[in-house]
Amino acid sequence: MSSKSASMVFIQLEKFRRVCLFLLMVIYALCSGHAFADSVRLKNGDRITGTLVIKVTDQLVIKTSYAGDIKLKWAEIQSVDADKPLVMMLADGSLVTGRLQHGEQGQIILDEETNAPLIDTELAEIQYINPSRDLIGEGYVWSGNLNLGGTFNNGNSKNRNMQLNGESITRGLEDRYTVQGYYYWTEDNGEQTQNDARVRGQYDHFFTPKWFSYLNTIQEKDRFRDIKLRSTYGAGTGYQMFEGEKLNLSLEGGLSWITQDYYQENDENHAALRWAVNYNQFLFDSFVQVFHRHEVMYTPRAPSQILLYSSTGLRFPFLLGLNATTQLDYNYDSRPVDDQRKGDTRALFTLGYSWK
Repeated sequence: MSSKSASMVFIQLEKFRRVCLFLLMVIYALCSGHAFADSVRLKNGDRITGTLVIKVTDQLVIKTSYAGDIKLKWAEIQSVDADKPLVMMLADGSLVTGRLQHGEQGQIILDEETNAPLIDTELAEIQYINPSRDLIGEGYVWSGNLNLGGTFNNGNSKNRNMQLNGESITRGLEDRYTVQGYYYWTEDNGEQTQNDARVRGQYDHFFTPKWFSYLNTIQEKDRFRDIKLRSTYGAGTGYQMFEGEKLNLSLEGGLSWITQDYYQENDENHAALRWAVNYNQFLFDSFVQVFHRHEVMYTPRAPSQILLYSSTGLRFPFLLGLNATTQLDYNYDSRPVDDQRKGDTRALFTLGYSWK
């Protein structure tokens, strides 16, 4: 072979090598952009790619590189294709792990190792995707907050006060354990002017996803309202209208037995009707959490009595679970002892920590 022919062959081989390299780069780019991403097709024809995060109730969350987390209504989704295995709970309560792909007859769950079909299903049959352990009955989720505030002045005037309140919630699939409480103490020029505390413990058992029965107890003391110990024991039912990371709302109603032990007055005990509301919600892209809870107990027999406990406020999260809270508490007793005022109002400004 002449030198001229050899150089022509070398040039052709070099062109072929460059073409192959270009094709490989194109294939890699296509795979990186599309094949290795989850895909959701909506009923209106739109297609969204990203990473499936979670599906709870009627919403699917998909994380995208261009718009962050996108929430999609489950009823508006035509099909789902997942690149990686997902943990899914179906409507019959069964738990399946596999790759979710769409087929001619609906959705198919593929084995994560062999890609063999495991189950033919429909989107309507998929209750959860990547659920937390409490939602599938395999554990509990613990959340709560602890808040502390106070002032200490020494000089021409001497006054001190401490404000401590908090809440702990342990949630399983069918059970919820709640502990709430506060302790407030104030001293002015060496004289104590406030010393009151209240603790509420409650157990909820969910017999449907929304309806629950409860047992609770409340222990309360307030030296300046002559309450040595007020003990309340109750039972009833409740309805969880909303429950999630952003919004929670529940209503409760039942019967309670109240035992009142006073410092000066005669002790007494009686039955009461109970009504309670618990609400909290994050607003403005989780910039602030608004909360309100109140509890009313009414004794219909003479002498009748109404007890009201209310707390309303705003909580501002800012870093690593730390937050600042401003709230207004109001306690009302329609039949106070020693002709004291019926209502007590308290404004609080605290720093705290929230966890989940």
